[in-house]
Amino acid sequence: MSTESLAACRFALSPLVETVAAVGVLAELHPEPWRRDWLATHQPAFRAHLEATPHLAAWLAAHRPADWPTALRLPVPDPDADPRLPDLTDAGLPAEPAELLAWTWQHVVRPEWPARLRALRADLTTRRERAHRHGWPAALPRLGPQHRWLPDGRLRLTTPDLPAPPPASPDLLFVPTSARHGWLCPNESHTRLAVVYPVSAAPVSGPHTPPPSLGRLLGSARAHLLTALDHPRDTTQLATRTGLSPATVDDHLTVLLDARLVAGPATTGRYYRTALAEALLSAQPG
Repeated sequence: MSTESLAACRFALSPLVETVAAVGVLAELHPEPWRRDWLATHQPAFRAHLEATPHLAAWLAAHRPADWPTALRLPVPDPDADPRLPDLTDAGLPAEPAELLAWTWQHVVRPEWPARLRALRADLTTRRERAHRHGWPAALPRLGPQHRWLPDGRLRLTTPDLPAPPPASPDLLFVPTSARHGWLCPNESHTRLAVVYPVSAAPVSGPHTPPPSLGRLLGSARAHLLTALDHPRDTTQLATRTGLSPATVDDHLTVLLDARLVAGPATTGRYYRTALAEALLSAQPG
């Protein structure tokens, strides 16, 4: 992907993409453990609906959640559409996935949509600011194992499941989602390409309030960061969750790394709590 496409790229928010993400999480056989509370809220009704609609259960069983966003050829989100007024009826999908997505939107995503929208907007705002200051490779360092940033700042997108390669300089969109993995979404002429990327593990997260005693020990900002590391996260995700700037997050992470409360292997760029931090958190009286 050329630097010209990156310079002109835009962000888009998509209720359809978020609904696809929700179905993927609900249908996973081995979901990530930090999604447990959200799944406990929504998965029983989802499974009951599949039991009552065998044709939807059969369709879902025949398609791996990781594959069907690409297989369905989902439409490219409109960056100018109002995400508060979603229309899932004009996606041109086959009957079974359209019916499943409609149910999931109505019963799972729609009640959470204001919270999801706030989280997605916070993510893209943080990434846009980071791109302005440090460049796109720093703003979106991990778009998936098949894609990588080149030393000259270009983006190489590998598209084995798409029918044709994109042109050298398509109109580029970045679309945040709560899905476990992202995907690529081109239009029919391949003149516009949406890169759907994951922002966090949990579709809607509960409040992460550190115990007051931990705040007195570490300071409020570092206590919030440590509490937010309930699973591995990168600097951008931590900035989004805590409301701190990426630079401030980096400064506090340096202190937590020195104290051996946080570790962060260079191969992933994500930070996680050490056993010492887990022991410290579990010992807090609240």
